[in-house]
Amino acid sequence: MKTRILFVCHGNICRSPMAEFIMKHLVAQAGHSKDFIISSAATTTEELGNDIYPNAKAELKRHRIPFEHRHARQIKSSDYNDWDYIIAMDQENLDDISYIVGHDPEKKVWLLMSF
Repeated sequence: MKTRILFVCHGNICRSPMAEFIMKHLVAQAGHSKDFIISSAATTTEELGNDIYPNAKAELKRHRIPFEHRHARQIKSSDYNDWDYIIAMDQENLDDISYIVGHDPEKKVWLLMSF
């Protein structure tokens, strides 16, 4: 069974996609890519459909972190059932996730800095 991790920030064009691709890179380096599904999403609709912010791409390139073209998407309540870990980039994102997905009886929702 694969571990499913969803990183979430405000617009899904900077922090959460960077966390997604950094985690994918770390997992690949450890030889465990087949054991994980990793993605990212936004709490808002502001950037829906947009690719990663150019400065975020530049930073990933600078650190030789591979990434691909993608489209920002918003987290939805059904995501709670689809992911093992839903990781917010900051407290505001955590609050917004709670509003969107509701209760967290399985303790899946975390703040990034908790790890």
